Amino acid sequence: MDLDELRKEIARTDLEIIELVSKRIDIAQEIGDYKIANGLPIRNVEVEKKVIGRYRDAAEDRGIDPDTLETVARALIREAVDREARIALPGPVRREISVIGGGGRMGAWLSELFERDGHRVKRIDTSSNNGLTLADAASSDIVIVSVPMDAADGILNELDAICRDDALIFDIASLKTPIHDTLLRMAQHRKVCSVHPMFGPSVTSMYGRNLLVCDCGNSEAVAEARALFDDKGADLKTLELARHDEYMAYVLGLSHAVNIAFFTVLERSGIGYGEMCTVASTTFRKNMETNESVALEDPLLYYEIQNYNAFRDVMWERFSGAVDEIKRASIDDDPSDFVRIMDAGRKYFSERSGSE
Repeated sequence: MDLDELRKEIARTDLEIIELVSKRIDIAQEIGDYKIANGLPIRNVEVEKKVIGRYRDAAEDRGIDPDTLETVARALIREAVDREARIALPGPVRREISVIGGGGRMGAWLSELFERDGHRVKRIDTSSNNGLTLADAASSDIVIVSVPMDAADGILNELDAICRDDALIFDIASLKTPIHDTLLRMAQHRKVCSVHPMFGPSVTSMYGRNLLVCDCGNSEAVAEARALFDDKGADLKTLELARHDEYMAYVLGLSHAVNIAFFTVLERSGIGYGEMCTVASTTFRKNMETNESVALEDPLLYYEIQNYNAFRDVMWERFSGAVDEIKRASIDDDPSDFVRIMDAGRKYFSERSGSE
């Protein structure tokens, strides 16, 4: 075959692959129907691991990079879980859900999620121009607070006086420090918990992404919130409200700080972005991609994530101490301290294989 014929053969093969993917998704839909009919959970992590193992084994048998086929397997699993998660439940309980801040990006994302499930959603937001106010949440079964962190406490207090006694109320704030005391107080007399989706509104799928449900002292609220998001592909984790911001000091605060420090050093280096790209290594390119996404985020939101966290000072002390220690070790003529630091990091990440 000449080059043109080979390219046509590639195109035909691509179409065959697409047809097979479509067939696989159709089968996944049938599996989803069976699971729903028999009360089985949509996600089965053990089965997913077996599928990934099957792809990796097949890759090795055929001289293909196993990581490449694992990426393919995970994409197919995600598509299947998403398809199964969209299957309507038989005779589901339709609820009235008010999303306070439903005109914002995350509020709109949640509104659309629950509208697809057949719930009646009220998007309460002055920017929506739909005439709804906070008072319209009074009749709702579930009330979700999706507003800026500095407004959440006031909204929760107003809802406490407005909402039905049996309504489930939760926020989705990135930090809980500003609303910690209010959440604990409300949870003593009504169904209140706190939720944190560890992803933004740009995601097309919840598959494999973490969603945190914080226990504020009302177990019924936690169970109901988990049930609301169950079988949508997300990895649900329940944790005590008091621990949330401690985790976020590192998951959000530290990761943002490292990225901001990285691009700040680059910006002050005097070497332009384009010029840096011409000499970039694989690791540097990965860092650059993450750094660019951080640089494009809302600076005031990122400021609040740094500033509002009650655990910020502990994180900054450890971060600054680590930078100073690494600096000293890297300029010392004796490499032993530098090796020790690297070994400690290697040991930390070695736990990853044991948790999967």
